[in-house]
Amino acid sequence: MLDENLAVIILAAGKGTRMKSDLAKVLHPLAGQPLLRHVLNQVSDLEPQRVVLVVGYQAKKVKREFPDPAIEYVLQEEQLGTGHAVLQSEKALAGFQGDVLILCGDMPLIKSETLKALLTGHRDTKSACTFLSLKADGEKDFGRVIRNPSGDVMKIVEYRDATPAEKIVDEYNSGVYCFEKGLLFKALTEITPENAQAEYYLTDTVQSLIQAGHRVQAVTKTDADEIVGINSIDDLKRAEQFLSTSS
Repeated sequence: MLDENLAVIILAAGKGTRMKSDLAKVLHPLAGQPLLRHVLNQVSDLEPQRVVLVVGYQAKKVKREFPDPAIEYVLQEEQLGTGHAVLQSEKALAGFQGDVLILCGDMPLIKSETLKALLTGHRDTKSACTFLSLKADGEKDFGRVIRNPSGDVMKIVEYRDATPAEKIVDEYNSGVYCFEKGLLFKALTEITPENAQAEYYLTDTVQSLIQAGHRVQAVTKTDADEIVGINSIDDLKRAEQFLSTSS
């Protein structure tokens, strides 16, 4: 049965320069299928009412690969950050009311059970935003989840913008979020590109919502394999190995 109160936005506009390939990152094959297909398969288990795919680099090729009429495509013509990418879907979702799940098209190992748990936690607490975080050892160039002494989420800071003290935090942002739709797009109008990459970060909506008095929470996981995105050929090889050993 369709979840009439759920829309999904999948970010798939990037080229993926670290892949050292002319092929759009989400079209690189993993276990015989494009990376994006793995993500779409997991999303389908949630039975969302709407699925919006944000495309950019090789948009026509991505559309040809995924001709499903249930997928709505929106174009991010300029790569101005994740917040800007999500904002491109505002017009497509103008008539929708409910929760918006956002994830990246390069996370082929994410599980539908994890996405369902995130959505359930979001709805049970009536949060404005619930995001998936990773608690793990090891140095990673992910954004850091910054909490106050009481343990409440204060903000997410991207690695390039983090202070030395923030970089030693061992709770990372996964790039998977669930928002109340109206609050999401309001927050997106309030963020600015004043950061190291001069981009509109989706992560900045977290601090914006908290400062406005809304509830934001993190659902924390410890499975790094499930959450890591594919950013290089080495990442792709590790994912292939993971799938071959876990099947």
